[in-house]
Amino acid sequence: MRATLIAVTFLVIGLANPAVAQWKPDRPVEIVAPSGPGGTTDRTARVVARILTNHKLVDVPVNVVNKPGGSGTLGLTYINQHPGDGHYIVIATTGSISNHIMGLIPYNHNDFTSLAMLFDEYLAVAVKADSPLKSGTDLVSRLKASPDAVSFGISTSIGGANHTTLMVCLRAAGIDIKRLKTAVFPGGAASTLALLGGHVDAINTAPGNMSEHVKAGKLRTLAVSSPKRLGGAFSTVPTWREQGVPADASSWRGLMGPKGMSAAQIAYWDKVFAALVKTEDWKKDLVDNFWDEGYADSRGAKKRLDEEYAEYKAILTELGAAKPAPR
Repeated sequence: MRATLIAVTFLVIGLANPAVAQWKPDRPVEIVAPSGPGGTTDRTARVVARILTNHKLVDVPVNVVNKPGGSGTLGLTYINQHPGDGHYIVIATTGSISNHIMGLIPYNHNDFTSLAMLFDEYLAVAVKADSPLKSGTDLVSRLKASPDAVSFGISTSIGGANHTTLMVCLRAAGIDIKRLKTAVFPGGAASTLALLGGHVDAINTAPGNMSEHVKAGKLRTLAVSSPKRLGGAFSTVPTWREQGVPADASSWRGLMGPKGMSAAQIAYWDKVFAALVKTEDWKKDLVDNFWDEGYADSRGAKKRLDEEYAEYKAILTELGAAKPAPR
């Protein structure tokens, strides 16, 4: 009798698990970019949506929704208005963790569902082609003489990747980073346009945001934050380390869902995103956008976010930007 009961129990479990694992979206999926159109966050969302659709990795429409504002927090808030709903995904950035450290939002990455880590991205400092600054060394010399002599455009927030990577590199160069002049824009495309329009002296942004302007001879790149030189239009641009600054720093892009997603929903998206990063389209987009492959599944993404949180807390505390989170 006991053996029969055990056999029946395992039979029930065996029947139940496939049913749980069969969750899939039954209405359109929204991929939220917590910034305006044109920047890396928006571009990431559109690349993911395009590949999911073209390769039929999901059976429902995939829509990109821009939620700029609040230093990226509006997009995060929007996602968590849909707890437990696997139809909503947000592009995760350093703002997902730094905004909590800086006391701008009451939740951190643990208040969402980690779904994937997609890639690392190194940032570049650029100026207009007619700028007197010809190299990273020129920039450092100018800033050592007067830290507020150059205005920088960054996106999408103080404490975000564009800001923090710049601070890491210039701090390593011996600059008083607390005196730097920075202007915040809603996206990388907006900061690039501000530079072209002469509203700021320099920008620190993703190479993909400026590549066409570099090719057209409108912008000049002074330094990249990567450990080795990038390819394509940036193959001749030296790293900060090559110019005597002992630092490199990266941004990253990942995917998070709202809090409370089920194990079946997470398993579904693990399978989908594992297939996405194996496509030739994705590999080509990595090259075209100067992204460095760094895929991790939901578990690996959670581990990476935990590590990033600790690292950014140390950096922002040193900058004096860390504050208690609101309640």
